[in-house]
Amino acid sequence: MADKRGVGSAFEALDRLSSREKALVGSLVGAVLATLVVLFGFLTSNQIKAHEERNDSVRSALEQIAIQKDAWIAQKARLDADTARLENNKIKLVREMENQASRLGFTIEDFKENKRYLTDNRRRLRKSKERQTVIELAEESQTVTIRRISLKQLAEFLFNLEKRREPVKVTRLNIRTASSDRQILREVRMTVATYRNEEVGL
Repeated sequence: MADKRGVGSAFEALDRLSSREKALVGSLVGAVLATLVVLFGFLTSNQIKAHEERNDSVRSALEQIAIQKDAWIAQKARLDADTARLENNKIKLVREMENQASRLGFTIEDFKENKRYLTDNRRRLRKSKERQTVIELAEESQTVTIRRISLKQLAEFLFNLEKRREPVKVTRLNIRTASSDRQILREVRMTVATYRNEEVGL
């Protein structure tokens, strides 16, 4: 009832106003409404712009993902293959090198073994009192000496070692040629390494 009386009083007050005063009140009300419309439009426009920017950002990210998906899949496949090679590496370097040398008709005089870890995952867990194991990348190498071998024999020997599925790499190679015939190598010293993932206890 109070609201109705208030609205009725407002209309009575308007009726008492002159035509000029009514025009002024109408203009004021119109200006307020126009201001409200402009403010609403401004806020709405900003919100729409913000949504569009967010949509553009998401669209760009999705496009980049689509572009890089194939490269990422190929890279992951290579990484998985390399990990499998490291985990399944059962090669015995001495036996493999002796077999290759025998097949090619020369003898390896001596082997000097070395082993080292290329990672240090144990460091993070050394403070723990619980007994644990970690995976470390191990490099096992053999340094050998070969005398009186032809250049062709050496090239085939190196090729046969490095073409294997297991990760095998010649990391050092020193050659002395014979003075009378450059195709005959007087002495070859080389280091051949293989790599594997190995469980190491703490």
